[in-house]
Amino acid sequence: MAPDVLKVYNTLNRKREQFKPMHNKEVKMFVCGQTVYDDAHMGHAKTYVQFDIIVRWLRKLGYKVFYVQNITDIEDKIINRARERGEDPLELAKHYVKRFLEDMEALKVTKNVDMFPKTTDYIPQMIEQIKTLIDKGYAYVVDGDVYYDVAKFKDYTKLSRMPLEELKKHRIEPDPRKKNPIDFSLWKSQKPGELAWDSPWGKGRPGWHIEDTAMTMTIFKAPQYDLHGAGAELIFPHHTNEIAQAEAATGMKPFVKYWLHTGVLQIGGVEMHKSLKNFVPIREMLRKYASEVLRLYYASTHYRKPIEFDEKDLEQAKNRLEALYNTLRNVMHATSANGKSDGFKRILTETRRKFAEAMNNDFNTPLALTHLFTLSKKTNLLISRDKISRKLGDEINRTFKELGAIFGILEKEIEVVQIPKQVEELVREREEARKNKNWKRADEIRKKIRELGYVLEDTVEGVRLRKLD
Repeated sequence: MAPDVLKVYNTLNRKREQFKPMHNKEVKMFVCGQTVYDDAHMGHAKTYVQFDIIVRWLRKLGYKVFYVQNITDIEDKIINRARERGEDPLELAKHYVKRFLEDMEALKVTKNVDMFPKTTDYIPQMIEQIKTLIDKGYAYVVDGDVYYDVAKFKDYTKLSRMPLEELKKHRIEPDPRKKNPIDFSLWKSQKPGELAWDSPWGKGRPGWHIEDTAMTMTIFKAPQYDLHGAGAELIFPHHTNEIAQAEAATGMKPFVKYWLHTGVLQIGGVEMHKSLKNFVPIREMLRKYASEVLRLYYASTHYRKPIEFDEKDLEQAKNRLEALYNTLRNVMHATSANGKSDGFKRILTETRRKFAEAMNNDFNTPLALTHLFTLSKKTNLLISRDKISRKLGDEINRTFKELGAIFGILEKEIEVVQIPKQVEELVREREEARKNKNWKRADEIRKKIRELGYVLEDTVEGVRLRKLD
């Protein structure tokens, strides 16, 4: 596959397709965001970090991406949690919106999102879309509630690929007044004490699914757009219902050209979920690990695959990240005005090509990372032999920084620690001893280096030298 041709796996068609936005290089992208009744967890972070990497790559390719991620600030879960605590639901939501955006800022996600629209800011647009669906015969009113009549939309199963009878077993809101058990709520009439808005059907509030279609049509100023993303658990009913609403209201297909879904984060084999109370908050992990560690952890798995949460994997990500930073430190210490500038530039060019090819193959971050770590190993091998020119050192550093930026890593300033010449010479002498399989001499040199205040570590990415704490 040519490295400059981006292909994405489209859930709608169940295959990889060449990415061709509706309007040349302009990409309108929407990702389902938070329902803010508790802190966001590591499963949410997986989705938002992985889509952040996707956005970074799209922009790297020259696409002008308008990226929207919504925030649901009124919904059953928020109302129920506020009732439990004796709080106002909008105040509860406001509290958790603030904390969520703090988490996203810490994960370096917010700077790449153009808008975080909230449900309560788009109630009039939702009411208008519901009116359109009623007028077109796709929705019906029952005692102040409005339901979507699924039987009227013939393509209802095209995203989930599941028979209607099978879908009836999943996430259905019980209500004997509905024409069909699978019909879903567009407007919910006010219950005693609940927050409500005026509508043609009486006081109430919107159902969950209608907010996304009303928002995107308003914000993007179009009935169709390019890319919709979220976790795979939202394929049904949420995204299935979005398609039914939008395509029925506008008569235009497809509502979204490309549907991308991330695999879930599991804990003990069960999806991490706020409602199951089996979740690990993002901020809890950020107290233990730098945001770059979390980002490398998520990038190490393809976005469409699930992850079984295990803190050992975060420790591994921490060590791998430190190995990359150590390579950059090694490069800084290995440069000299009289250093060599051999054919290593070809390796940098080849790494960039392979990296791009991996990312253009449905954003294959694990493979792209493999190429970055291979470059790290080759770089350490190069500078273990001799000094390199400052120009080559700058180009190596620039390559690592540029590719690392796609994942949101290697963005910290490198602390310059002057390595004594005696230690550098010992490192080179040890490498020579290892090549000659003189393991006894190599161990003796390692001990001597330690006595001088430095630790020598052999990693898969090459030799790592650091100052003793």
